[in-house]
Amino acid sequence: MTVFQPVRRATLLIPSGPAHDLDRKHLFIILTDPVADPLNGNKDSVLLTSLSTLDAALPHDPTCILHPGDHPFVTRDSYVSYHTSRIQEAEKIINGVASGVLVAKEPMDSGIVDRICDGLDSHQTPEKIKRFFRMYTALQQHRP
Repeated sequence: MTVFQPVRRATLLIPSGPAHDLDRKHLFIILTDPVADPLNGNKDSVLLTSLSTLDAALPHDPTCILHPGDHPFVTRDSYVSYHTSRIQEAEKIINGVASGVLVAKEPMDSGIVDRICDGLDSHQTPEKIKRFFRMYTALQQHRP
């Protein structure tokens, strides 16, 4: 049995539907490798963000749009929902996949992940998320 590794580019289906549809799952993309989160007892954590189907008639964040073919799960134009980004302990993700609550999907192309990360400066991205990503980026620049 292979243990899921929550690393940059990995994707997951995570329950995130509305109250009337609790089984609905959205595709989440892991944007960082695990890094010690000083705000959570230095537990290894990752940054995730999700996609939502684009409906031009509804408000959406236009910062980063994905199209069919950008990932096998993306079959309609979708937008990155930066306001739902979250920092999650790596161990909780591993356990969620092992229990079947979270469903691992194919990795996202690194160029598309870069494009999603470039959009983290969206005005809809919570400041806590922006700080975590800046910390992660700074740590990556200092690795040998």
